[in-house]
Amino acid sequence: MNQITTFDVLIVYSKRLAISANSVSEDVTAPFAKGSDSESYNLVYGYFLKTCRKNNLKAAFTTSADIVGAGKCRSYWLFENETWIKIRKTGFSKLIFDKFSPTSKSIKINRNLLFSSGRIRPFNNPCLFNLCFDKQKTYNKLHKFSIPTVTIDDRTRKGVDKECKALKEKIARHPYKDDFSEEIIMKNRFGAGGRNVYKFKANQSNMMMASMKKHKKISFVIQPFVKFDKGFSYQNSSVSTDIRLIYLGKKIVQTYIRMAKKGDFRCNEHKGGLLKYIPKNEVPSKVVAVSRNIAKILDKRSSLFALDFIISNNGNVYLLEANTGPGLDWNLSIKENEIEAKKLIRIIIKEIVRRISSPKNTSKRKAVVATVKTPMISKHPVSPIT
Repeated sequence: MNQITTFDVLIVYSKRLAISANSVSEDVTAPFAKGSDSESYNLVYGYFLKTCRKNNLKAAFTTSADIVGAGKCRSYWLFENETWIKIRKTGFSKLIFDKFSPTSKSIKINRNLLFSSGRIRPFNNPCLFNLCFDKQKTYNKLHKFSIPTVTIDDRTRKGVDKECKALKEKIARHPYKDDFSEEIIMKNRFGAGGRNVYKFKANQSNMMMASMKKHKKISFVIQPFVKFDKGFSYQNSSVSTDIRLIYLGKKIVQTYIRMAKKGDFRCNEHKGGLLKYIPKNEVPSKVVAVSRNIAKILDKRSSLFALDFIISNNGNVYLLEANTGPGLDWNLSIKENEIEAKKLIRIIIKEIVRRISSPKNTSKRKAVVATVKTPMISKHPVSPIT
C-alpha cells in the first residue's frame, strides 16, 4: 500500500505558474522558476510554510497538476532550513488553501477531483469562490454597487452589436450615467491581474472582434469606462486609483490602494501600478460603508475575500471587482509591503489554526489519521500564532 502523509493544510497552486515537485529535472529547485515573473513567490510561500511550522501546523505546497484524488496530491514541496525540498510521495489534507481557478478544462477537472469528497474543505466558501470568479455573476448579485456588465455570448458582428446595445440601455437607466464615458472596457470574464483588459470607443466593434479572435478560449464581458482619474487622490497624485479592502468574514483586515502608471487606467501591479498600504481611517468612509453592505450580503464568516473599489470623478463609489484570492506577494524593493503581506499571511494561518483546533474538527481528524499512514512528525498542541 502506498504510504500517505497527512497534513493540516495543503496549499494548491495553479500548474500554469508553479512547478510540480514530481519534476525530475535537477534544475528545478523551487516551485516557481528562477528568472520568471513568479520567482519571488518562492519567498512568499516559503514564509507561509515556515509560519505554519512555527505554529505546529503540518503544511505542504503542491500544484493543480499533482491532484490525484479527493484531498490528495502525488507529490509536494516542503520548505525546511531555508531550502525547498521535493517529496515524490502522496500527500493528503482535509483543508485546502487553493490558489488556482478553473481557467481551463483540465484544471477544472482536477479541481472537481480535489473536492470530490464532502470531507475535503476549501479555505474559502465554494459559493463565494464561484461568485467572485465569474464577473457576470458578481454583477448579477451585486449590481446595486457595480458597474453595468454584459457578457458577449455571440462573437459575430451582429452579436457584438446586440450586446453593446444592451449595455447602452443599462447605462441609460443608471442613476449616475454621467459617471461613464463613451468608451467601453472589454475584459476576461474569468480573468485577474489586469490581464486581457482592453478599452475601445463605442463604435469600434471590429476592433473588439479582432481582439476576441486572438483569444478564442476566453469569455469576455463589456462595461462602460468609469471616469475615475480624479475621484480619489492620494497625496495630491491625480492618477487612476483603486481601493482594496480585504475581509476575513465580516472584518476588514487590510486596506491598500493601487495607483495606475501615468496614462493608464489599469491599477494592477502586474500592469505597472504602484501598491501603497494605507490605514483604514484613510479609506473614504463612503467606500467602507459600501464594502460593509456588500460583506453583509455575502455573509461568509470565515472566508477571505477582497473588494476593489473606484470612486468616479463625480464622487460615486463602484465595486470594480471581488475575489477570494488576493495576492500574498510583495514588491521586493519596498520593505513596508513585505511587512504588510507577511501580516496577511499570519492572519490566514491564525484562521487555519482556529479551524484545525476547533472542537468539532477534533474527532473528525482522529478518524482520518487512524485510516491514513503518516510517517512524518507526530502532532503537537497548537500554539499561539507567531
